[in-house]
Amino acid sequence: MSILSLLILSLPILTGALIIRLLWVDQKDFGSCILCLWLGAGLGFGLSALLYYIYLLFFAGSPYFLYAELALFLMVLAVVYAAQKKTAADLAPGRWKISLPQMIILFIAGAVFVISFWSLLIYSRQTAYGDWDAWMIFNRSARFIYRSPSNWQDAFSKDMNLLFHADYPPLLALNIASRWEALGHETTHVPMLLGLSFSLAAFGICFGALANLASLGQAALGVILLGGVGFFLSEGGRQTADVPLAVYILSSVVFLFFHARQNRAVFMAFSALMAGLAAWTKNEGLLFVLASVAILFLAALWRRSFRDFLFYLLGLALPLSLLLHFKLQVSPASEFLNGGTALLIQNLTDESRHRLIFGAFRKFFLYGGGWAGIGIFSILGMYFLLFFSRSHRNARAVYLTLAILVMQLLGYYVFYLISPYDLNWHISYSLNRLFVQIYPSIVFVVLAASQPPETIFSPA
Repeated sequence: MSILSLLILSLPILTGALIIRLLWVDQKDFGSCILCLWLGAGLGFGLSALLYYIYLLFFAGSPYFLYAELALFLMVLAVVYAAQKKTAADLAPGRWKISLPQMIILFIAGAVFVISFWSLLIYSRQTAYGDWDAWMIFNRSARFIYRSPSNWQDAFSKDMNLLFHADYPPLLALNIASRWEALGHETTHVPMLLGLSFSLAAFGICFGALANLASLGQAALGVILLGGVGFFLSEGGRQTADVPLAVYILSSVVFLFFHARQNRAVFMAFSALMAGLAAWTKNEGLLFVLASVAILFLAALWRRSFRDFLFYLLGLALPLSLLLHFKLQVSPASEFLNGGTALLIQNLTDESRHRLIFGAFRKFFLYGGGWAGIGIFSILGMYFLLFFSRSHRNARAVYLTLAILVMQLLGYYVFYLISPYDLNWHISYSLNRLFVQIYPSIVFVVLAASQPPETIFSPA
């Protein structure tokens, strides 16, 4: 793969990592470094897309976006350097004391990760142009933008066939087009590396967050559960938006946990920012925003305190305002709304559709992914019931997140009810990808709420 493509993609990753570093400027342990890097990757790609969107609105046709990114990177670097210098006297590198059980599970996790990533790399090279959605939606939009930046809105024309899904949020397309602009030519290496980066981010965020919030053994188990499940791993090489969306949902959930642990309002704002970037990635991300806002509003009512909720709304302001502009001024309406109110009501009340969708969900929960014929969600459910920790350190975040994810699943159910497509085809084509979007978050929540391997296998 092109070294230059990798260097160009590293700029937003480093910018985002430096911004995240400001949140944990007083920590230098390995887990925090991993967490900062890969939370920063998602944040960096998200901010790059927002910045490029604004750039296209005001300076379309001017090939100087790379300089704007470099200026942002240098400003963030200066702030981080000042913060690090100010607190340098108080910093000491964190150290882990690794026990024998931890060494064993880390070795297994390392082997799973190496095999999984190598398989993903081979698959990515074999599918250099990506899956159907990649070259019909995201890479197509990127080519329209790159080849005619002055007419970039044509990539989302209302005259396009529904197959091109011109209403889809443009985070991936904007990242690809801006990297091509910086390189001066189109290359399949950019979308390939972008997909691999998001796959690595899922591993890194899950590992780093669990190492900070739970234990090293629990972090290693998270890597095993992500890398050992084929239905999740294969999506990372298809250049579609489902793994990036999963990363943003996971990032938002992780910040909710850190807020519950440390009660810092900035974590609520970052949780919202990541949720907003999820909405910029795929339409299901907007569903996640709505579910999160609804649950957090109810939680604020219950606690009779709206401070955290207001910070959450503040974090949503930039991504949602730009998304609103995109949806109202640039993209066509969603195909889900083209049938009219009468058809929507008919579909919502059709008993046969309910039976078909419920049966598909039930089958995937019981048998989807996993090992030895047992579905991965069944395995996670059993693990949660067997090893649920009675410690209340993460209790509030666990309940909030589970409520949000349940609402997300209900939203998926409703999407199928109102689908304008043949329902059997739509379910068979997309159901596993919907579960990919929430799988890393479910793994993280289950492990954060459960006893770690160090406790389970410790001598009585």
